[in-house]
Amino acid sequence: MINVRWPRWIRIINLAFVCLVGCLDRFLILYGSRGSSKSDFVAKLLVFRCLTHKYFKCILYRKKYNTIQESSYENIKQTIISLGLQELFTFRTSPLQIICINGNKFIARGGDDPASLKSIKDPTCVWYEEDIPNEEDFATISLTIRSIKADVLQEVFTINPEVEGDFTDNWFWKRFFEGKQETSYRSTMAVTVEGRLVEYSVRVHHSTYTDNRWLPDQVKAQIESYKHTNPYKYGVYAKGLWTIKETGGNFYKLFSRDKNTGPTKYTAALALHITFDFNVVPYMTACIWQIIGKEALQIAEICLPTPNNRTESVCREIIRMFPGHTAGMFIYGDPNGMKEDTRSEKGQNDYTIILKELKQFKPALRVAKSAPSVVMRGNFINTVFATGYNGLNLVIGAECKKTITDYMFLKEDSDGTKAKTKEKDTQTGRPYEKYGHTSDANDYFICYAFADEFSSYQRGDKKVKVTTGKNTSKNNY
Repeated sequence: MINVRWPRWIRIINLAFVCLVGCLDRFLILYGSRGSSKSDFVAKLLVFRCLTHKYFKCILYRKKYNTIQESSYENIKQTIISLGLQELFTFRTSPLQIICINGNKFIARGGDDPASLKSIKDPTCVWYEEDIPNEEDFATISLTIRSIKADVLQEVFTINPEVEGDFTDNWFWKRFFEGKQETSYRSTMAVTVEGRLVEYSVRVHHSTYTDNRWLPDQVKAQIESYKHTNPYKYGVYAKGLWTIKETGGNFYKLFSRDKNTGPTKYTAALALHITFDFNVVPYMTACIWQIIGKEALQIAEICLPTPNNRTESVCREIIRMFPGHTAGMFIYGDPNGMKEDTRSEKGQNDYTIILKELKQFKPALRVAKSAPSVVMRGNFINTVFATGYNGLNLVIGAECKKTITDYMFLKEDSDGTKAKTKEKDTQTGRPYEKYGHTSDANDYFICYAFADEFSSYQRGDKKVKVTTGKNTSKNNY
């Protein structure tokens, strides 16, 4: 412990954070808009603890190790320098550490080196800066924060609450935010351990740029300007509430969640159009559509992970969802499903299994001999999403969360095809393609069910003759 003349907190941090100086809750979560000074506050709080606690070892975590030096490490370093305390610390870059003369220290760890997360002895604190960690990284680190030498054991998060996909499916939101109406709150969680009820506390604190008295007026004006020019950026920069991250370089670049999604419901009098993708990791996929004239509505999605990621299991789920359906069924999907597979008996393939399992619906097969060009079908579907094509309209059901996520985050490769980047399954260690499964299934359906429109688009026709009357669409049964 070092006796230092520490400034009054109100002089060096914004008023909104003064209430957190004495926070001893196990989890301290600071979230909100950019520019709110939440990271600046945490850096000062941790430097103070490093100086004044008898034992302190803090992990600086980000998903990528090489981003730490220019983020939390630099923030702490500049805090020390600005307070005139640099003579009390040593700054190392290999390995990345900040060491106090009392022996307390900050050490850096990245989620891209899982082994390093398990090799930390007696840490007392972790600062997850900006990135919401992977759930497995969180579990690994959290279980190491247990030293009996410490005055305080705490995990601190400073996050901008943007995530890919529906944030209500995110593990972090489910664990700490689900069911909460307030933006800032304190709660206690209880877990039964060896027959005893063990409690731990969570403090959640929301802040925005308006809480930062040192933020220049020009920056504040720029943030406010997004209110009318870019509602998404305004929500992120000004409000700092949970939202779906927008990204660039997308394959379905003309898909708009506001325009191309909406409420859809099953209509018993219409045929079901079911399209398959046969990848089994992270799940096996079927998307369910119905067609009214030249409007196609995706009414449901089935994405079954292991151990139910089998063709038979997907078919049983279809039967469960539509038990009394009698208006016809059409089957679409990946042409590769026609090949014999080691998963099946000889002479069987995914489509023979589907026709057998769904025979009560008298399904008709609509599978092309080969998959349409990825670039061409992507351009066609993008056009339909943006402006329609000769009256064709696609609506993705608001409840089809994985499909919407696919359209929002699947990237375009340099050759114009789908960039199906791989991630590693945390349970099995197997690589898998995170995105592309539901959209692939839908591509097969759209290009086959609306073959005339797709052919016209490929030829570059400006107009397609549309007949009216009872035969408006061959799909409208």
